[in-house]
Amino acid sequence: MAPQRSSAARRFRAPAASGERLLHPPLEPTPAAPADCIETLLDNNRLLRAAFGTRVGDLRLWELVAATRREVLSVAAEYTSQYRDVDRPRDVADWIARPIIVGGHQPELFHPGVWLKNSALDAYARKVGGTALNLVVDSDRCARTAVGVPVGTPARARLEPVPFDAPGPDMAWEERGILDDHTFSAFGDRASDLLLPLEPAPIVRRWWPLVMERAAESHRLGLAIAQARHALEARYGLETLELPVSEFVRLPTVLVFTGWLLAQARELHEAYNDALAAHRRTWGVRGRARPMPDLALRADAGDGPWFEVPWWLWSRDDPRRRRVFANVATAGTLVLSDMETLRVELPVTSDTSPSRWVDALQRMETHDIRLRPRALLTTLLARLLVADVFVHGIGGAAYDRITDEIVRRLTGCDPPRHAVVSGTLRYPAEQLFPGDAQRDPVAEMAALKRSLRDIEYHPERHLPPVEELPAEARELVLHKRRWIDTFPTATLARRRCREIRAANDRLAIHTRAERESLLARVGPLGERIRAAEVLWSREHPWCFFPEKALRGFLLLENG
Repeated sequence: MAPQRSSAARRFRAPAASGERLLHPPLEPTPAAPADCIETLLDNNRLLRAAFGTRVGDLRLWELVAATRREVLSVAAEYTSQYRDVDRPRDVADWIARPIIVGGHQPELFHPGVWLKNSALDAYARKVGGTALNLVVDSDRCARTAVGVPVGTPARARLEPVPFDAPGPDMAWEERGILDDHTFSAFGDRASDLLLPLEPAPIVRRWWPLVMERAAESHRLGLAIAQARHALEARYGLETLELPVSEFVRLPTVLVFTGWLLAQARELHEAYNDALAAHRRTWGVRGRARPMPDLALRADAGDGPWFEVPWWLWSRDDPRRRRVFANVATAGTLVLSDMETLRVELPVTSDTSPSRWVDALQRMETHDIRLRPRALLTTLLARLLVADVFVHGIGGAAYDRITDEIVRRLTGCDPPRHAVVSGTLRYPAEQLFPGDAQRDPVAEMAALKRSLRDIEYHPERHLPPVEELPAEARELVLHKRRWIDTFPTATLARRRCREIRAANDRLAIHTRAERESLLARVGPLGERIRAAEVLWSREHPWCFFPEKALRGFLLLENG
């Protein structure tokens, strides 16, 4: 079998042109790269997974993987069927044995390049005869409840913030309800009205009522957005399952693996930090806070060391996500704490049985205490326990090199490789503003700055011929030329420099009008540059685009 080129060996960039897509690997091999396709990646990943001999409790890792896949497919199908039709195969054993292609993202109004991942999940799964699963990362923080709507013209534009709910306390998406029904219900029309000069038919006006419908059922802001988006995908023919991370991490098999990780909290802490250090060395990253901070070590008197571990901890009464610290000083007990108000003692050690791990972690949920994985750990769980191929965006692909190293250090296994998908969709500048579409304000600004610099250091180039100049200006130009032609000896070098600069300064009065004319263009060009960044950004929410453009961008080879 030909080797699959690893995604970890490359740095990916988002496509620049509107409508362009990045799929690595592609659906089909090409003559230039006959082994570079999704089927080859899948085959290689399955070979890697078959070698998962690490013991997790009383199971080998590959045995735990098989049990987790059964649970995940069953629960994801049940969850998805609450709001859209699901075709469940009758042969469950065959269903579980087929490939599972997994991706995930936060339940927010993301840009079309992120939404492209969901279409790619479906396309990859169809190609290999498997199932596509998208994880709704509701364990992440609900950072904002407003989006910027682009308004204005190429000469002057801005982002007008439009809220889809009132601001609220800091909490995860899974805890976030809707605080302001009026703001929530008005969002679709408000955003559409502001977009009208730029886009007369954004899909948000027709789609937002579906979000409101799902909100009435789910009572959660993030799930309402995610379920409504997923229901729209069903209309486009995408046959994917979805499952919130908050549901995924509650599955008994996932709790077994969680318990196994917690039972070796110190080793996980060290592997995480070592993997971060290796990443920084490899990619020349400076600063211990990039791409994310190291896990901390605290040595409180009397308790022994507290190792930070990559989870979040909060309670229903206080839903602020806090860092988690683990203490293993007491035999037979693992203590988890946020070092503020929460402290939980668990019978989770390498000497206790997995059934006790699961029972203890489930009791935490029963008492409304949430333990949720951070970003790297979320993808580690999905990639190791479920996915035959995990589909990342560009940012996730860069960070998952760290996840790969954590897996190697903890299990001794080479982790399955991931795919990378991204794309770019922008508003059509040439159609909206045909007179401005060919202008490049960034290039104009660069040329303008070169001209200003040239006037400062070579003012004589911007004056009439020497013989046409007034006597004073002519003498200054000739004086400068004489000093330029003077060889810069050790004795004369410093004076030569001073004389040339003095001549330039005195000639500036003769180029003042041209310089002021150029400076007058700086402000408007700066406005145009900022306007271009606003109007032609690839970061606008997908629902701000028309349905026709979205369908053409998303459906790929599925047609």
